[in-house]
Amino acid sequence: MRWTLRILSYAVFLAMLFVLVSIVVSGLPYLFRPGFFTAWPRRAMSEGGIFPMLVGSLMLMALVFAISIPVGLVGTIFLSEIAPRKFSLFLQSLAATMNSVPSIVYGVFGLALFCIKLNFGTSLISASLTLSTMSIPFFMNSAVEFLRAVPKELREGVISLGANKLQATLMVLRASRNGILTSLMLTLGRAFSETAPILVTGAVFYSTRLPGKLTDPVMTLPTSIYAIVMNLGESSQWMAKGMASLMVLIMMFIYSVVQITRRNKRE
Repeated sequence: MRWTLRILSYAVFLAMLFVLVSIVVSGLPYLFRPGFFTAWPRRAMSEGGIFPMLVGSLMLMALVFAISIPVGLVGTIFLSEIAPRKFSLFLQSLAATMNSVPSIVYGVFGLALFCIKLNFGTSLISASLTLSTMSIPFFMNSAVEFLRAVPKELREGVISLGANKLQATLMVLRASRNGILTSLMLTLGRAFSETAPILVTGAVFYSTRLPGKLTDPVMTLPTSIYAIVMNLGESSQWMAKGMASLMVLIMMFIYSVVQITRRNKRE
């Protein structure tokens, strides 16, 4: 039985490794093309670089970070330290249910609320609010477990020394900072790789300028890959391969940081 499970584990690992390596290898040579990161795409994406897509993705992630992390952290503290136990478990199960909702549903929600009802249109702010709506439950559901893992004796010891509730909460946050950092990296990694919510709320296939304000549309890496693969010919596929390789490398870096953080926490 042990050998059977070991063989199955190796088979799954090799399959995943094959997918990752094939994507990276197919697009890696294009990352070293002159101007790949600094030039604008030209001639129907058959020449140039990915500068507006890269900057657009970074701008989008910065807004998602600024919106979802403070809100998610406040919600996590409420669930772990303030809310009654039964109510906290109910809210956590609700957040877990929201995590299982397909991302395209969040895209339709963002389209109806932010783009149409609030009249933001296809814009950077609509896409960032939609991604934040999807990211906040994900962050809360993982971060709250790290706060609850802090020993009860630490809270009691801090309070017995004369600390108030706020000081005790700050101590708990400090004790679980590695876990919160892990949740943060996982949240940003998931938001960075999403395509469907951005596609219907904030992305355009091509723009001649970077977003100058929050109500401007944006070009991003995942939506540009989708657009190239679905709409353009073979002469443009190299750019999609290069962007896919770059995204895989970025995601591997993010999850490597997560694993290192978890290992340091265990040690």
